[in-house]
Parts: sequence; C-alpha cells; structure tokens
Amino acid sequence: MRFSSFLGWFRRLITRRRPSPLISHTKDLHLVRRLRGRTMPTWTQWLHVGLILSRTERLFFRIGVGMFAMGIVWLGIVGVGYAMERAPQVGGEYIEAIVGSPEFINPLFAPANDVDRDISSLVFSGLMQYDKDQRLIPDLAVNYSVSDDKKMYTFTLREDVVWHDQEPFTAEDVVYTIETIQNPNVNSPLRASFEGITVEALDDHTVQFTLPEVFAPFLSSLTVGMLPEHVWSEVTPENIRLRKENLQPIGTGPYAFDTFIKDESGFIVKYSLKRFERYYQQVPYIQTFSFRFYAEYDNRTGAIVALKEGKADGIHFVPYEFRSAVERKHIALHTLQLPQYTALFLNQGSQTLLGQVSVRQALTQAVDKERLVKEVLKGEGQIIDGPVLPGYPGYSSEIGVSTYSVEEANTLLDKDWERMSSETFRAERRAELMKNWETQIEAAKEQAIAEAAAADAEESTTSTPATTAPVSIPDFDEAALRFEAERQVDEQLSQELHAAQTFYRKNKEGKILELTITTVGTLQYKKAAELVAGFWQDIGVKVNLRFLTPKEIDREVLKQRAYDVLLYGAIIGGDPDQYPLWHSSQANYPGLNLAGYKNRNVDALLEKAREVTDEQELSNIYKEFQEYVAKDRPAIFLYMPTYTYAMGDDVYGFDVDRIFTPSDRFANVSEWYVKTRIKWR
Repeated sequence: MRFSSFLGWFRRLITRRRPSPLISHTKDLHLVRRLRGRTMPTWTQWLHVGLILSRTERLFFRIGVGMFAMGIVWLGIVGVGYAMERAPQVGGEYIEAIVGSPEFINPLFAPANDVDRDISSLVFSGLMQYDKDQRLIPDLAVNYSVSDDKKMYTFTLREDVVWHDQEPFTAEDVVYTIETIQNPNVNSPLRASFEGITVEALDDHTVQFTLPEVFAPFLSSLTVGMLPEHVWSEVTPENIRLRKENLQPIGTGPYAFDTFIKDESGFIVKYSLKRFERYYQQVPYIQTFSFRFYAEYDNRTGAIVALKEGKADGIHFVPYEFRSAVERKHIALHTLQLPQYTALFLNQGSQTLLGQVSVRQALTQAVDKERLVKEVLKGEGQIIDGPVLPGYPGYSSEIGVSTYSVEEANTLLDKDWERMSSETFRAERRAELMKNWETQIEAAKEQAIAEAAAADAEESTTSTPATTAPVSIPDFDEAALRFEAERQVDEQLSQELHAAQTFYRKNKEGKILELTITTVGTLQYKKAAELVAGFWQDIGVKVNLRFLTPKEIDREVLKQRAYDVLLYGAIIGGDPDQYPLWHSSQANYPGLNLAGYKNRNVDALLEKAREVTDEQELSNIYKEFQEYVAKDRPAIFLYMPTYTYAMGDDVYGFDVDRIFTPSDRFANVSEWYVKTRIKWR
C-alpha cells in the first residue's frame, strides 16, 4: 500500500491532476507518514517506476533523469577545473624562423646584425637589463651607486654567476669587455658609447666606471653583454672576428650554445641553444631554443611555408605584406610597439648635388607620406617628420613638418635645374650610348684587321713576292654589329627610362639630376622605394633602384657608404641619445650617421645632451636639435611602423607589449613554455 500511494502521488504530479481528497488532507497525510515511516521510495521501487507510467510519462521521466545526471557531471567538471590548473613543465623545443643569417654571436659586434643581436640576447647578459615592461634594472649587478658629480658609477656584482663553461664571473670580465670595446683595432660599433671612460675592478665583485663628462644615458649602455676574459684575453684585437667563439659563444645568459648545422654551401640553416641549468635567475622552461634561417619569406622554401608546415613555431618578424599569409587558426600575431623609424638618408658625401639644401628640400616635399603609409603599411604606421619620436624628450609634432607639394618642389628645382622633355633626354641619352658603341665597333674592326693581317702574313712564304693589296676581313660584318648595337641601346633605354616620366633636369654644367635609391630587397622596402621613385620622377629626377640582401647592405653599402639615397630603418632603443645617429664623428663606419651629416651646432647640442640630467633642459636641447635637422634636411623621415611577431598558440608565457629593439621580445623568455602539466590549485 505504501508503494501504490507513492505511485498515485507521482502520477498526479506528472499529469498535474488535482490530488485526491484523502491525500489533500494534511492530517490524514501526516497520519499515514507516521504509520509507514518513509516518504521516499526505495531503490527497488525506483526500478519499477516504469511499470505504472504511460509511454509519455516514461519519456519525460528519462529526460529528467538524464538532465539530472548531466548536471552532476557538469558540476564535477567545473569543480575539478576550479581545483586544478595547467602549469609549465620543463622540456620541449621552440623553433623560430628568421630571414637572415648569423655572423658574429658576440655582443661587441651584434648591434650591426639583427640576427646576431637576437641570439646574443639569449646567450649573454649585461650589468643592466630591460625587463618585459622596459624598465632598466640590474642584471649581473646586485646594485650600483652614483657619485655626487654623476661621473663615477660603482657596481656590486652578483656572486652566484658562472659562465657556460662553469668558470666564475668576476669584475675582471667586465673590465676586459669594456676595454676591448674601446680598442680601435676591434672596430666595435659600440665604441662611441664608452669613449673616454675608465673601468677598474676594485675586487672580484666590485667594478667602478669613471666618466670624463656627465653622461646621463650611461646606465643603458651597460645592457651590453659581457665577455669571458679567460676565453678571449689571449686573442689579439685584430683576430677577434676570426675566432670560432663568435659562432660558439660562451656567455652567462639563460641559454648556452649547443649546435649549428650548415648546408653544402656553408650557409648556417639551424642554430640551437640549450637551457643553462646554472642560470642565476629563473632557469627557462623550454629545453632547446632553436633558430632556422631562410633567404626569403614567401617562396616554397621560405619562412612562412616553414611555419605553415610546422617546421617552425614562430617567425621573428612578419612584414605587413605577409600578414594575411601568416594568419591562421593556431598562429598568434603579437603587435609590439617599437621605437623605430624608416627614412631616406641623403648621403651628402656621395654627390655634390645632394649637398644643395634646395635639392634636399625639393626631394622632401615631393614625397607623399600619407600614400606611403597607406600602401606600404596598410595604414598601420605613424607619419613622422624628424628623428625624435613620440614619447622621447623634446618631441614636437610641429617641428620639421613638410607639406607634400609637387608644385613647390618643382619651383625650388627650377632655379638651378633646367627642364628637358623626355624625348630630348631620350635622344641625348641614345646618342651617348651609340657613341660608346661606335667606339667599340671601331675597336672590333681594328682588331679584326690586325688578326686578318697576321693570318695573311703567316700564309705567305719567302718565295711569294710582297704585295700591297688590302687585307680582307671576311668574318667582320659591320652592318650586323651596328644593328645589334641599336637593338641593345633601345633595350637599355627602355629599362633606364620610365614611360610615365615626362621630363628630366640638368644643371648649367650639363649634369643630369640622377639618384640611386639603395635598400633591402624585401617586399615592404621595394614597394616604398618604387613609390618614392615615382614621386621624384614627377619633379624630373632620374631615379635608379638598387635592391640588396641584408648581408650585402651590411658588408658593402654601410661599410663603404656606397649609396646616394639609403632607404633604411633606424632603431632608436630605450636611450633618447641621438649622438650615435647624427654626430659628425659617427659619419664613417662603424658609426650610424648614415647621411654623413655634419653640423657643428648639432654636434655641440648632442654633446651637451649627454651631460644633462634635468628633463626640461634635455627637452629644450632636443627641440633645438630638431630645428637644425629640419633646416638642413639630411634625411627624409617617413614613418614609424609597428613590429609584428608571430608564434604558435601552443607556446605559452609570452608577455611583452613594448620593445626597444627586436631582441627585446625575449625579455621574459625564461617564462615561456611549450610543455605543461596539471596540478591542484
């Protein structure tokens, strides 16, 4: 009776019928409960519920039971999720694709090559470092003090640091590194930052720097990686670049050299580093950090294909034109703020015509920067008009602004450069080329006559009487040579002269206004150079384009300053110091004054800026510096791009938003991980 009473109640509940008078009476229900003792059915009774339910009732009952079970499972999963978490685990390999190749994994030379700088930042460490938030903090140093006159810096070094070969790091290593940088025979691009500075080891873990003058940005200079004195001390300065340690370095950084692989031509295709177990800070989680090197981004053996095929976990830099090719489901693109600008550096030591301010001003006004940003960067960049970038002391959006105007640019050039139609120029150029060919044809004719005469003389014998008959040259076809000359001249003119250019310019001496733009042969720079060439053709400039590899730029162009106009990207870094980029002492290699700019007033300002610590005074100095640069126009400042870094979404821990150099993307590399484990919270 107890079970049947329950079934009746359950059926009425499902069908929403009104309860019977018996059970609706509270007193009767209470009495029944007291007599029977249970209000819930037993497990056996639950098993027989289906016997008294209709088909519809059984369906709803099963749905209800299913939903109840799913709720229990869901609550369990959520509960476990809150109670457990994914944690980093040591192990795995991260492979980064890089367009370029390593040359010197040595902090003394690394600033000249982005690939070298990237790898060096993982192998070496300096007295100071920039953290992931770009704050300057001690690294190999524990702390430092500065004298009242701000000319003496004393550093206390960490005592728990060892080199990758297990030798202890000491103050003598610091002294050796700085003095080697200062040695002119080493030819380090960092020499200017340490010129005149003396360094002394007070004991094994204390080092002191004495500056000849106050140099406010000095601390940022000490982010340079230190070299092991016990490895390099026996090497002469002239032979430092020849040592195997430039590719098999020994440092104190989070990663140590492991192996590298070369192809048949000697090109390094892979370079691997291993986790350094005795690193003095947080030891990295990733066991092996490798770089694969490629000549290009977009061909079938390029970096992008390697990323898509899983041969690489990231790409060091993604140009704007390749973003759509890189974007895919499991690739994360990180857009980082980088204090870098792209400019056209006008080499005033190359040709006398670039020594004229009016020419440089006209070239500047003829460049449509808005179109450049729109077409080259897809709108993802900021137009700039000077060497000081937003956020740096002295920046002003009003200094150096040049309005795009082809009319004004032409007016400037009309004063000293006469216009000539494209037809006239083509005719003159053709005559010049044909004249060269005429010389070659005449030389070829004379050689053929000489060879025929020699052949005739050889055939003659002593019995044959001498003759004065003219020498025959049956193999020489002068008409055919002239026809071929005209064909090649026409072909050369079609390559040299742009069909859209309507006029050219020459000065009183008859010199043509002709410039060659040299740049790296990446798609971004090619596009920018081609646009600039079109802008300048509108004002009568004959423009040639020269595209080179990054290695050719470093070895041939920058070292010899072999260019008229260099389209190049300059990285400012965290230090506002403009001395390395614009002081006249830096006009020759390895200095970074790429325009060969020389102005005594600017030199004085840049020297003074290194001594100033007051922010307002420093700001005023750099504003005045910008005004001189705006007046002299040693370069045409174009835009400030962003830096896009790509990596797979199975790489965790990356936490960088702002960088001073591309290698700063590794600022928190010790926190990256690719292996994970589950642990309780």
